[in-house]
Amino acid sequence: MQKEENSIPESDIARVWEPDGVRGRCMIPQGTDMDSGEPAHSRSECRDKPINGKERQDIMRRQSDYSIVSEKPVKAGGEKGIAVTQGGAGATTAGPRTGQRLSTKLAPITQKARENPKYVFATLAHMLDEDFLEESFRMLKRDAASGVDGVTVKRYEAGLKENIKDLVRRMKARQYKPKAVRRVFIPKSDGSKRGLGIPAVEDKLVQMGIKRILEAIYEVDFLEVSFGFRPKRNCHGALEELNTAIMAKPVNCVVDMDIEKFFDTIDHAWLMKCLKVRVKDRSLLRLIGRFLKAGVMEEGRFIETERGTPQGGIISPLLANIYLHYILDLWFEKVIRKHQRGYAQLIRYADDFVVCFKYHDEGVAFMEKLKERLSKFGLRIAESKSRVLEFGRYASERTRRKGKRVGTFDFLGFTHYCGKSRKGGFILGRRTSDKKFRAAMKAMNVWLKGIRNRVKLSVWWKVLKSKLAGHYQYYGISGNSRGIGEYNQRVRRLAFKWINRRSQKQSYTWDQFCGFLKYNPLPKPVLCHRTYAPCQS
Repeated sequence: MQKEENSIPESDIARVWEPDGVRGRCMIPQGTDMDSGEPAHSRSECRDKPINGKERQDIMRRQSDYSIVSEKPVKAGGEKGIAVTQGGAGATTAGPRTGQRLSTKLAPITQKARENPKYVFATLAHMLDEDFLEESFRMLKRDAASGVDGVTVKRYEAGLKENIKDLVRRMKARQYKPKAVRRVFIPKSDGSKRGLGIPAVEDKLVQMGIKRILEAIYEVDFLEVSFGFRPKRNCHGALEELNTAIMAKPVNCVVDMDIEKFFDTIDHAWLMKCLKVRVKDRSLLRLIGRFLKAGVMEEGRFIETERGTPQGGIISPLLANIYLHYILDLWFEKVIRKHQRGYAQLIRYADDFVVCFKYHDEGVAFMEKLKERLSKFGLRIAESKSRVLEFGRYASERTRRKGKRVGTFDFLGFTHYCGKSRKGGFILGRRTSDKKFRAAMKAMNVWLKGIRNRVKLSVWWKVLKSKLAGHYQYYGISGNSRGIGEYNQRVRRLAFKWINRRSQKQSYTWDQFCGFLKYNPLPKPVLCHRTYAPCQS
């Protein structure tokens, strides 16, 4: 690797990178269409019967409300549909993330990165030309929220050729400066609010171009332990990996960790050093640095950003992955695992991760080392959400002999517990976490209340079907039949409640509502992801 004065010392970031065979396997959820990311079973012909009694047939394409590929599960308040969320906070991420075809310009970069893991790329910014940016523009969401300038994607597209030509000219002359991001807040399940930064359309376009270039390099470097915000890798792949580890490996301890305000506390100087390990193009690094320092506009006030990268930016998830790749993934792979007496496995989805160990004392020691490691890079562990617990086949047997219950932990919206199969053997149980279930029911109740009189029942009923199909697509995983079944029943009761509160006159009795469901059925709960691994004794 080419040495630079700003390169990271080996003592700070592990530099011996993945051995042969460490990368390459892609997790694709079963029952998922590769082109659209939708469940293969979700396209069906449904019969709708409006209130007036006239039957008609429509071909309905159900689309998952929770994006599965390369995105985190939707948080509380993230329900989509006819009722638009205030500020359009959920419409800031990139468009299609599945079935992406590698640009001909990017293929040589990926090949070079794969052939030489120590190669440092010196000329990349020239790729941000008019053709490449126009191709990147087609990847933006058409209904994405506007930034501080109020320009929408459609408005920018009206003069696309001229706008991109002017943008390229300003970038070449070093006159391009990103605008401050517009900050909006969305509610969290605990009652607090999460801030999202919405860049201007032009800034989203440049971020998309930079993201594609960096992704072509770092997708070769990223380890298999990382699943978040990556092409063809998703949260169900992480859950499957966790299932395999606990079911088939000698796991007796699980370290459940949470980094406190991760996206808000990323150290800019360290992030730039991480990037310089693979990239030394000053023009490209200057652009990334300007995005980091662009600041935010909150209620008309400009706020400078000295740390962090705004959640909502297209490039933010990739920068976060690069940061944790050097700080956590490689450190665990090349330092921690080499000194373990037994099995150890890290599974990470963005900043949410768990670590499995064979020996409990090694799990406790790892937690202390991790606190010290993260503090060096400006990060902190959320003490209230992080713990070490006995978990696994043998831990379950030991605690039951003592008359105690095994602890549980939450990961990616599921509560994991030690259960028993029908034959009495050990099995990793999963159910929708109570926090996520309550948040989903609250969001559904708010949506039904707000939509019941805004449009006709025949219109919003189709959206309700899509919402249910999306919930099953994410939460329909082995072991969670009861969870999605309960969600289905409660949604039915909520629908009955709000249909009858459209006016002072009752529309349906329960029996009449059941008759309406016969002709206008809601999607039935279905397991879309079967992840149970075979046990090995």
